[in-house]
Amino acid sequence: MEPKGIDMGDYQERYLDYDIEVAVEQVHTGVKAHFRVLRGDAVLADWRLVHIERFWPTEHAAAEAGFQAARSFIDGGLVTG
Repeated sequence: MEPKGIDMGDYQERYLDYDIEVAVEQVHTGVKAHFRVLRGDAVLADWRLVHIERFWPTEHAAAEAGFQAARSFIDGGLVTG
């Protein structure tokens, strides 16, 4: 996991033949994360909300949950293209 761009809360990671982007946001009720999956410039899965199971997770924990959800999405064969 490495920071992406200049915005705090944006991360990227290479997994198999895919690029995963995760965005973490602080909201009134806690923290939420979204992920998307790309191959090159092609978006294979656009932003998807990750349900955070823990109460008041840190930004890092929310980002890790986003990456884990994206990896499971890829491993489950849900990415086409």
